[in-house]
Amino acid sequence: MDRRFNREQEKLRERTRAFVQKEVPPEVARRLDAEGAYPRGIMAKLAAQGFWGINVAEKYGGRGGGIIELMIFFEEISKNLPVLAWTSGNVLLYGNNILQVNGNEEQQKRFLPGLMNGEYLFCFALTEPDAGSDAANIITRAEPVDGGYRINGSKVFISGASVSHIAVTNTRTASSRYKGITSFLVDTDQEGYRAAPIRKLGYKGSDTCEVYYKDVDVTRENILGGEDCYNQGWKQMMRLLNGERLVLSACALGISETVLKGLVDHLKERQKISRIQGRYQAVEHGIAEMAARVEAGRQLAFQSAWMVDQQMECVKETSMTKLFCAETGKAVTRLGMEVMGRLGYTMECDLQRFYRDIPILSIGGGTSQIQKNIISKLMGL
Repeated sequence: MDRRFNREQEKLRERTRAFVQKEVPPEVARRLDAEGAYPRGIMAKLAAQGFWGINVAEKYGGRGGGIIELMIFFEEISKNLPVLAWTSGNVLLYGNNILQVNGNEEQQKRFLPGLMNGEYLFCFALTEPDAGSDAANIITRAEPVDGGYRINGSKVFISGASVSHIAVTNTRTASSRYKGITSFLVDTDQEGYRAAPIRKLGYKGSDTCEVYYKDVDVTRENILGGEDCYNQGWKQMMRLLNGERLVLSACALGISETVLKGLVDHLKERQKISRIQGRYQAVEHGIAEMAARVEAGRQLAFQSAWMVDQQMECVKETSMTKLFCAETGKAVTRLGMEVMGRLGYTMECDLQRFYRDIPILSIGGGTSQIQKNIISKLMGL
């Protein structure tokens, strides 16, 4: 087993890092966080530089990358501006990945070129007021009508819902919990579709919304995967989970690495001032422990990604990765706030932004509690 990054993967990391340093320096990240607006300008620059093709098959003009390439990209972006990683999901995950995993050839040809050049944004409309961790509890309905289906219902906490062109909408089409869900590609310009942004603590600018469907008509051709995938929405969702968990883990790693570096730099400055060796030993031990946890998370994450690439069964491993990296990220940022003290509590300090951003990574993509349920079940408990 060789888990070293290949030359193309290393080049992708270098390109992404260079893009972040040039286009998203700390002062820009602070401004975007304060404004809380969707980062359209930076998204357009990512499209222009070819980043939206990293996980698109070569036959469609993409780079042909997989989960490891996605993790590299999301980790590097998250080091400076985590919300940009979240909005990148409106192309790389909810567009490219969903279409290539679950879409048919006609849908892939129709949308993938536009996703790569920045013409399209996709959002994934699953969560409802009474269907979060229990996703099979959705009640938004798609009823048969002449020529297709009519959707009525609502969704909540849908990222990018007011800026996306297509909403991958999961609906109830039969009474069976798991065999009665169908996913539709809904044009957000359709009459009856409405999205209302939600104010949030962190990841500001991700355009997280409540979404309302009132008599939204869709054709049979807009069933994700085609008509043969009617009532197959649950199976389609399950195929996406390993990748989503690992991408979110990479986001947590990126945040953790930036916070750790900031803490080390801060402590070195304090040591210069005090000139007393060992005065901050308790803090040093805390940082050392967090550094070990981050490295353990990194090893677990890319080991799981290797298993995905090898098409091995790895639900337990990806759930462990998501749980460990998200909880480690929260522990690292919490330690950072304690070490930085009153400085970390000011809005001028970048740490407070990471502290506000990190909690969603233990909620979105399956809460830490759900990951524990999955792990324990797969252990036979």
